[in-house]
Amino acid sequence: MNDHTKPIDICFAINDTYVEPLMVTLYSLLRSNDGVTFRFHVIGNNLSDAGQTRLKRFLAKFSHVCIEFVNVNLERFQLLKTTIDYITIETYFRYVLAELFPELNKILYLDADLVVVNDITELWNTELGTNYAAGVNDTYIEKICYKKEIGFEESELYVNAGVILFNLETIRRDNIISKLFEQTGRFRFQDQDVINVVFRKKTVRLPDKFNVLYDRGKNNLATASIIHYTGERKPWIPKHNKLRFFQFKYWRVIRKNENIYRKWRSEMLQWEAKKIRVALLIDEYFGALGTAYGGYGMLARHYIAKYLPNEEIEVEVLLKRQNGTFRHPFAKKHLVDGVVVYRPPSAFWCPQWLEHQNYDVYLGIEVTHDLLQFEKSWQKRRLIHWIQDPTTSRDWGEVSTMNFFVEPSYWNSALYDLVNRLYQSDRVRFITQGYCLNEKAKDLYRLRHDVSIEYVPNPVEIDYDFSVDAHEKKNMILFLGRIESVKRGWLFCEIAKRMPEYDFYMLGQTFRHSEKNEKIVGPYRQGIPNLHFVGHVEGEQKARYLKDAKILVNTSIREGIPISYLEALAYGTLLVSGFNAEDLPEKFGVYVGKVLGDGFDKIDLFVDGIRKIMSDEEQRKETARKAVAYIKEHHSIKQFQDTMRAIVKEEAQKRHVA
Repeated sequence: MNDHTKPIDICFAINDTYVEPLMVTLYSLLRSNDGVTFRFHVIGNNLSDAGQTRLKRFLAKFSHVCIEFVNVNLERFQLLKTTIDYITIETYFRYVLAELFPELNKILYLDADLVVVNDITELWNTELGTNYAAGVNDTYIEKICYKKEIGFEESELYVNAGVILFNLETIRRDNIISKLFEQTGRFRFQDQDVINVVFRKKTVRLPDKFNVLYDRGKNNLATASIIHYTGERKPWIPKHNKLRFFQFKYWRVIRKNENIYRKWRSEMLQWEAKKIRVALLIDEYFGALGTAYGGYGMLARHYIAKYLPNEEIEVEVLLKRQNGTFRHPFAKKHLVDGVVVYRPPSAFWCPQWLEHQNYDVYLGIEVTHDLLQFEKSWQKRRLIHWIQDPTTSRDWGEVSTMNFFVEPSYWNSALYDLVNRLYQSDRVRFITQGYCLNEKAKDLYRLRHDVSIEYVPNPVEIDYDFSVDAHEKKNMILFLGRIESVKRGWLFCEIAKRMPEYDFYMLGQTFRHSEKNEKIVGPYRQGIPNLHFVGHVEGEQKARYLKDAKILVNTSIREGIPISYLEALAYGTLLVSGFNAEDLPEKFGVYVGKVLGDGFDKIDLFVDGIRKIMSDEEQRKETARKAVAYIKEHHSIKQFQDTMRAIVKEEAQKRHVA
């Protein structure tokens, strides 16, 4: 008999798309094991704050339960390939459980596509001895006569990896983790094959009731303790709803008492309804759904949508409509990084759709092309307008001084007039990431000189373990941004040609007008040995370049305050630029002065700026230390969250008291 005061440790490996299915699994488990103490361990790669909050909030209503979230570094798994379309990299995280939980002797791993319908303490109390694991025989593998393909006899045990009791103590003792990685890539059923091969003859067979595969063993459902919905078809996916019995059984097994289930679902919906609903308006979402990679999209996807939500605030993204949707009455819903992203319906249908969505606050990064169609549904809602890069007529005049291909102007008087109308009717709140942008915004939107524009830090993911003194930088110089005419990447290439003693890395790719932009930059791809075209990078890969480089060069003819400035300074990488946004290049590098036209006549200014920094290593390090300290003081995620969440709450309150 199980001592209910001693916790059962259960692990799940998920990403944001599996948060709600996991809630169903947890609900079924807790209702079927009343009074049992559980410790849940959710492992993943940067599971969003919103996902974590939903799970914590859901479990708060159950006693004898706690949950922890463990982030797994993807670097170790990058070379492991998935051969089954609907299975993601998280499936391999099971390999390292013995390392992730060194204080535990055993742990029960469960997939998040199953429901628990009976007591599982018998499973937890299985005697493992010196074996590595315990699992249930996979009837599907037997049915397709697969065992011979991996060298197994037909009589040998081959377990389904969705329910496994791991003996962590023995796995650590025998150094089994390295063997799991070594065997990966050789088999059809990925990590399940690997676990069976490495654990061969060291696995205890569990009773079949602890992992009944739904679509392959319906006759055993009556005696099942765990029902597992294996395969690509999942009962919570809308396109599989037509499989009526398949879907019905999934929901039916978790509601032995239908009133309890209804009450739980009602509580969840009421809780979510109380949250402040924020609509994030944006034209690009950093590569998602075919959009461009750029500063607006990066801020939206990797910072606002990721770090703004909490137990009181939820964010949904309204992305620019695609061409060909002039009369389309339906919004297109997507899930990106666990965040709901909509392509709104046509202008005719949009007001009705927005009214149904019932957002409390709109948050826009500059003006988006679809903003005009939202005006009819504005009513008492408020717009938080984040000034990031207000492009005035004077700015466009400077851009027009270039002789090379100039991208079309996106000047839009109607949008700027809309912001002015919202301002005149007191329905907009202006925030900005840089004081130097305020006068340009007043000009562009025709605002009074005394308009209130509040500072909100543009957040940066800071590595607090990074040290300028401990990390040995290389003689590397970076360009970071889209390869497009306004960025004038050709100047970076010319600088590299004149400074063969240093390595130059161009991080970025073309997007809009790619053929014309590539025609300009393409000839530089050959014949300059110290110039390297890396392409688009993000995450750990981008961080490595920023850590190793000494200088970031910005050759743009115009900018707002580039996020790349802040990312570089966070790693003590100094700036050489012809655009002195917020005085950052002047404070932490070299401001070469305004450079108009194609810029070929000013290349020596950039070369001299680089030489000035490279010639004095002690001064470079001292400036780098100040740069890192500046970012920590002014641009932390915590500062962004505290400031932005307070603003969102205040604006939502104005709607409800108006």
